[in-house]
Amino acid sequence: MAGPPGRTHYEVLGVTPTSSAAQIRAAHRQLAQLLHPDRQSGASPAERQLAERRMREVNAAWTTLSDPDRRSAYDRSLRPPTGAAPGGGASRPAGPGSGSSPEFDDPDEYWARRRAAEVDPDEPPMGAASFFLLRRGPIVAALLLAVVLFVGTALAGGRGADGGTDSVDTRPPPLAADSDCVTRQADGSLRTVGCEYEHTAVIGLNGVSSAQACREGEVFARLNTNEGVCLRTLDGWVPDSGS
Repeated sequence: MAGPPGRTHYEVLGVTPTSSAAQIRAAHRQLAQLLHPDRQSGASPAERQLAERRMREVNAAWTTLSDPDRRSAYDRSLRPPTGAAPGGGASRPAGPGSGSSPEFDDPDEYWARRRAAEVDPDEPPMGAASFFLLRRGPIVAALLLAVVLFVGTALAGGRGADGGTDSVDTRPPPLAADSDCVTRQADGSLRTVGCEYEHTAVIGLNGVSSAQACREGEVFARLNTNEGVCLRTLDGWVPDSGS
C-alpha cells in the first residue's frame, strides 16, 4: 500500500490526509486527464515515459484512498512512532485552486512546481515550450482548428456558384426574345428574360390572342411587345387585367 519512495499517496494526488473523498476524487480526475496518453501526442519520449510513470502512481494512490477500509489502514501506517512529531504530510499544499496558499492559486504554477520536485536527476530537462504544450497543447490545437474552420466557412460563403464573390447585381436582366420566362417591370409591363434570372412566370404558350387558348392553370397576359402569351405564374401572382 505504500506510495512512491519519499512520497505518500496523498502527496501523489496533491491532497492532504484530511481531504474528503470528494476532494480526492476530484484530484485524481484532474491528474488522470492531465496524464492521459491522448494528451501526450506532442511530448518527447522522456516526457511520455514520465507521464506513464506518474499515471501508475496516481492510479495506485487512487486505488488505496478511494476505498474507506484501505485508506484507514494506510493512514495507520503513516502514523509516526511514539514520540515523533505529529502531522505527517498534513502540511502539504492541498493542490491547485484549494486556497491553502496564494502561490497555488495558479494551476500552471502548481503543476510546474510539483513536476520540478518529481523529475529524475538523469531525465532530460523539459523546456518551457514543451511544458506549455503538455498542459495547453490540446486547447491551443482546438482553438486553431476553430479559427481555420471559421475562415474557411467565411471564404466559401463569400463565393457564388461560379466561384466569384457574392454581390448584388443591380443591372436589369438582359432581354431574351426566345426565352420561356418573363419578369414584371417597374411599370407593370412584362418582358421575357432568361430563366436563369429572377422571373415572375413561365410561358406555357405564346402567340395567342385570348385567354380561351390557355390551358388549365395558365393565365393570359401580354408582353411589352404586345404579344399574347399563356403564363404559369409563380407564388400565386396574377397579371393585371390590363396586361
